[in-house]
Amino acid sequence: MSFAKIMSCCFPNTQSEVDRQLEIENLKTKLNFKILLLGSGESGKSTVLKQLKIIHKINPTQQELKLATNSLKRNTAQCMSILVQQAKLFGYDYMDNTEKARAASLEDFEMENDFDFTEEMANTIKSLWACKTIQETFARRKEYWLLDSADYYFENVERFVEDDFVPTEEDQIMARVMTTGLVETEIPASPISLTVVDVGGQRTERRKWIHCFDNVSGIVFCANLAGYNSVLFEDRTQNRMAECFQVFNETINKEEFKSTPIFLLLNKKDLFETLMKKDPLTACPVFADYKGSSDVMEALNFIEAKFRAALTSNPERLMVFSVAARFKRDVKTCWEEVVASLKSKNKKEIDACVKLLEAKTK
Repeated sequence: MSFAKIMSCCFPNTQSEVDRQLEIENLKTKLNFKILLLGSGESGKSTVLKQLKIIHKINPTQQELKLATNSLKRNTAQCMSILVQQAKLFGYDYMDNTEKARAASLEDFEMENDFDFTEEMANTIKSLWACKTIQETFARRKEYWLLDSADYYFENVERFVEDDFVPTEEDQIMARVMTTGLVETEIPASPISLTVVDVGGQRTERRKWIHCFDNVSGIVFCANLAGYNSVLFEDRTQNRMAECFQVFNETINKEEFKSTPIFLLLNKKDLFETLMKKDPLTACPVFADYKGSSDVMEALNFIEAKFRAALTSNPERLMVFSVAARFKRDVKTCWEEVVASLKSKNKKEIDACVKLLEAKTK
């Protein structure tokens, strides 16, 4: 006789309770929906996830706060070092020897493990940010790679070196930390829950995506609107938006996702609005056939149509949102629609599971 049968005979109530708990856990599993958070590098995926944690009052750990603090300092020093190097490549000169010395101190900056962001370095960065040479170099940032939030770092650099500095919500959102591997976060949405899987978007990380393609209920794909006229970190010859569009096309049209709901977040709308005043949408090879004006809504409609046309099956499964993920209200609004759509699509299954769960837990 098997152990289970012996248990059933000797301890019938115990076995019955075990079965009931297993059934409850199985129902809870069915009420958990897996959401993939995808996009190419610097699309804002991690920003969306950080906002979701803030919205649902999932407080950061001390380790996460420390990571944000270190990242802000590294982001700031790295961005100024890039500007100094580019100013040299452009053949720009400085007003005096003091500016030259400050620039030289950051020209060969490397983000080593023992990186020490001192008050002296912060003051150097603040002074360089104010000088004409660096401002002129920054104005040409579409010609080289630079983090989108560089100006935020420079304008807040003095706070970052304060002894009692603790990152604010905005600081945490603006800190650029490259995602490596898979990061899973459970977000409540009664009566269901959603496990959001954030996967690194850099080229070296995307090979890992295939490991999380099973049992996917929805995909949130982030596209960096501000990348239409800039280049990649890992390939300075490749347009960011062109890379993003290619990744979208290759991923969304996989056989396993042919009926999966897709939620496209056209992110960094605030930066896009500013850039459109200076650079035409045709700066991006994918949008070279754009014939419209510099009107933001006209451009957004064109971009949305491009992404819709990329779907080879069930184009109606695509929902599109234009957002600035740095603003909590934008993420909150679109996330509520994502959840409502998933609940509507899976209503019968959800209702059945909830009914059975209520019966089992009485």
